[in-house]
Amino acid sequence: MGEMKDSGIEWIGEIPADWNAKKLKYTFAISSGTTPKSDNLEYWDGDIPWVTPADYKTEDKYVYHGRKFLSEAGLNAANLQLLPVNSIIFSKRAPIGVVAITGAKLAINQGCISCVPAIECDIRYYYFILSIYTEQFNLLGSGTTFKEISSKDFGNFTVPAPSVSVQEKLADYLDHKCSQIDAIIARQQEVIEKLKAYKLSVITEAVTKGLNPNVPMKDSGVEWIGEIPEHWENRKMISILSMQVVDGPHESPELYDEGIPYISATAIENGKINFDLMRGYISEEYCDICDLRYKPQLHDILVIKLGASTGQVAIVETTDRFNIWVPLAAVRCNEKANPYFVYYAFQSDYFLKQMEMSWTYGTQQTLGVKSIERLRIMLPILDEQKEIVSYLKSKCDSIDAAVKNKENLINKLAEYKKSFIYEVVTGKKEV
Repeated sequence: MGEMKDSGIEWIGEIPADWNAKKLKYTFAISSGTTPKSDNLEYWDGDIPWVTPADYKTEDKYVYHGRKFLSEAGLNAANLQLLPVNSIIFSKRAPIGVVAITGAKLAINQGCISCVPAIECDIRYYYFILSIYTEQFNLLGSGTTFKEISSKDFGNFTVPAPSVSVQEKLADYLDHKCSQIDAIIARQQEVIEKLKAYKLSVITEAVTKGLNPNVPMKDSGVEWIGEIPEHWENRKMISILSMQVVDGPHESPELYDEGIPYISATAIENGKINFDLMRGYISEEYCDICDLRYKPQLHDILVIKLGASTGQVAIVETTDRFNIWVPLAAVRCNEKANPYFVYYAFQSDYFLKQMEMSWTYGTQQTLGVKSIERLRIMLPILDEQKEIVSYLKSKCDSIDAAVKNKENLINKLAEYKKSFIYEVVTGKKEV
């Protein structure tokens, strides 16, 4: 390794003696996007790609378009810049730090920052640099509703800046090495998807056919279910509930650093409630008011009724006090149903199809509380429900453990990739 020097920046550390450390604004023209008026139809459905932070992910090196397209009138009305190919776009909020290279000419909304080269550089090198400093960018974010980094703070962010020839050499090397790591990650992700599909089939088979393959069958009356055991009933959800389905309060309460946990859709994770992902804490007085509408009980089923994860569920497995916000609806079973059987039924293919058919669309997909009550459930007797629950818990726990192992491996590979990129782009690893 050649001679090194202190970069003067804590998160960069030492760099080669002939490198510089330079603020991004001295390499790129930096700006944010905007959004044309959504109610003006003349501005939309043209042929100009318009990208938001929701349109690309961490694993997407290149982005070509988003879900919406602008017309020339929309581009001009919003005073938007059409970014050239091989520019960088960077999400400034929700979340901060997801970076991609433009693979086509496109425009961006106000949630993104654009970096158009102002001097000669290798855009791939800067893509790799920006992809590893998420933690530092988040420290620069501010805001109460959500954290956001300003274009000014982003432009003042300092990164290693070797010569263009060195940038090209390092980018070529990282392209090759990172593609190998990405291929391993992709294979592990494929295994995870297969495990999840297998889990779905196991649940669906058990909650529609039972565990005895020799039992007499009958038509379920539902096309995509086919036959069910002869002694099972096809019932509406409302018939097995001890109360009407209810969602959380529709207003946003004041949140505190301590108090009663208050959860939303983000806390529903892998079929369980993750209180680490709650919205925050509410006061006891406000929780008393919430309790008049709905007071959580052990083995209630919480259903996400708004947003991208609509239809996902968790079951209450704590007696600690908490309450829910409007994106969640609560289902409480009566004596006719084992709540865990219903919980698994919600995760089956036939329930997912029913819920998708019941969705309405406005600004986001929505599942109404009355639609939940109208869902059909194939119901065996209680003893058989209990047997099926025992079987599914054993099978699903085993599948979930296998998924978790693969996810842990992916996380380790991602961390290794990040540290590998850091060593290369800061010149600590000779190439």
